[in-house]
Amino acid sequence: MRAIFARDYTRQPLMVVAREYVVGDTQIELGDLVTVRLLDQDVTFGIRLNARGDGPELWRGTIFHICRGEQSIAWAEGLEIDDIVEISRPEIAEIIKHNDDSGSISPPAV
Repeated sequence: MRAIFARDYTRQPLMVVAREYVVGDTQIELGDLVTVRLLDQDVTFGIRLNARGDGPELWRGTIFHICRGEQSIAWAEGLEIDDIVEISRPEIAEIIKHNDDSGSISPPAV
């Protein structure tokens, strides 16, 4: 996961290592809510997708929720709520479709 806009971080691109998951056949669309989990910590980011990224499997979105374990937190790894990030398709742990009531879709971990 790469920060596109992160407050108070202006020097170098901010990269956060996320776990990767098997890419299923679920189509991702703008407006979907996705979950990204960090590789080395119990930190989870909730992100709403709002644009295509700069590559074929990249998406941009806004962080709306961050938690460490069961506790909601305001920032982690230099990122905070309302920051804009770019994520790759394999980094998406769960998808909640913006136009569907069926619940989340979770692919298996790699």
